[in-house]
Amino acid sequence: MKSFKKILIPVAASTILLGACGNNATDSKENTLISSKAGDVKVSDVMDKLGDEQIANSSFQILLNKLLADKYKDKVNAQDIDKDISKEEKQYGGKDQFESMLKQQNMTLDDYKEQKKLQAYQKQLLADKVNLSDKEIKEDTKKGSHILIKVKENKDDKQGLSDKDAKKKAEDIQKQVEKDPDKFSEIAKKESQDKASAKKGGSLGYVIKGQMDSKFEKALFKLKEGHVSKIVKTDYGYHIIKADKESDFDKEKGKLKSKLIQEKVQKDPKLLTDAYKSLLKEYKVDYKDRDIKKAIEGSILDPQKIKQQQQQQQQQQSAGATSGGNATMSTGQ
Repeated sequence: MKSFKKILIPVAASTILLGACGNNATDSKENTLISSKAGDVKVSDVMDKLGDEQIANSSFQILLNKLLADKYKDKVNAQDIDKDISKEEKQYGGKDQFESMLKQQNMTLDDYKEQKKLQAYQKQLLADKVNLSDKEIKEDTKKGSHILIKVKENKDDKQGLSDKDAKKKAEDIQKQVEKDPDKFSEIAKKESQDKASAKKGGSLGYVIKGQMDSKFEKALFKLKEGHVSKIVKTDYGYHIIKADKESDFDKEKGKLKSKLIQEKVQKDPKLLTDAYKSLLKEYKVDYKDRDIKKAIEGSILDPQKIKQQQQQQQQQQSAGATSGGNATMSTGQ
């Protein structure tokens, strides 16, 4: 089962902050939210309880939503988002089950739609701010297919073969493909043990550099269109790889650019923080509270802090993958 990354932040803290950051900024923290005979609850009390960083994250998220929606609402098709969500609903067994899963993460379907919109807006922002030529996209992507013959991971693995038998079978298949490369798809459907791609004739779609096993990737990117590789051994087993024709490159270029930008941002978070800073400058954003400004600039707009958070997430994911069982073949799609 997949899990959703929840990026929406509770509104309570940000509502308090927005009340605090009104026109009268000098005494905003002393504004009273609730009064009683036993004493008043002031903005400063709540901010101290929640912490500047949590409030900063909440307020920045709401601000970012407003700025991005204002700038890109005409460039994001709501119907496309609805179609994507409908596909996800089918993958999870229908709308009811999908909404039930969202509920477990304290999200409604409307929340999720807003999250998808925000993601689409952010992609538009990065597409505007991160330069990437067609030549770079072509250099960093390659359309390919493969046939995988798995090697047993252990004695209890019923799907894989012994190393010797897997290699022999892969060599036999490779000879079949060499004789008639046009039958690659047909052979992949019949023989490949990567079930997900086998259904599509072995197709992996466009593979992006850095997303797959280095040996596999090296072999694929060396191939000319229509050519088939020799046997390639990876941790998954033995592969026969084919470089597919990229006749649909112009159609897929936008999606590929978006994925490559995500890769670039992952490696260099400064691209993201610079894009945010440019947006804030364009909309003349003015912080009314010095502590909140300091918290935002020291976390959300600090590329080093983002890099540290990414590393922590990767460590958590690696730990989860180690305890979660068998690995699966990674694709660029």
